[in-house]
Amino acid sequence: MSEVTHRGSCNCGAVRFEIEGTLGPFGFCHCRTCRKASGTAFTANASVKRAQVRFLGGEDAIRRYESSPGVFRCFCGTCGSPIYKEQPELPGTIRIRLGTLDTDVGAKPLAHAFWSEKADWYDLKGEMPVYETWAPVLTGKK
Repeated sequence: MSEVTHRGSCNCGAVRFEIEGTLGPFGFCHCRTCRKASGTAFTANASVKRAQVRFLGGEDAIRRYESSPGVFRCFCGTCGSPIYKEQPELPGTIRIRLGTLDTDVGAKPLAHAFWSEKADWYDLKGEMPVYETWAPVLTGKK
């Protein structure tokens, strides 16, 4: 790895990691599964190549839960902090939970995804576009 641009950790500090390079585009996902996994109104995740991530400690503490077929939520087995999501259909890519970063993200969210599933108590969309399902602007492809 050449240049570390982000560092992150779980709440208890058992899992610590570095990310080389920039994060992929991100927004807020309001789907029911993300809300359940985070315990909040939405999640903020960015795609990164798995090869860009280096664990400094606690990789063996990470537990995996298959939240839906082929989607694995990976979290600290000690404190429960969600760390990333992975899917075998997207080999080599993980979606880092931005709340685990100890460094600034350095970007702003681009859109709200799965607005159709949002919590009934949340409606602050701000200036970002809203998509009823997946937000194509979050794929990084134009």
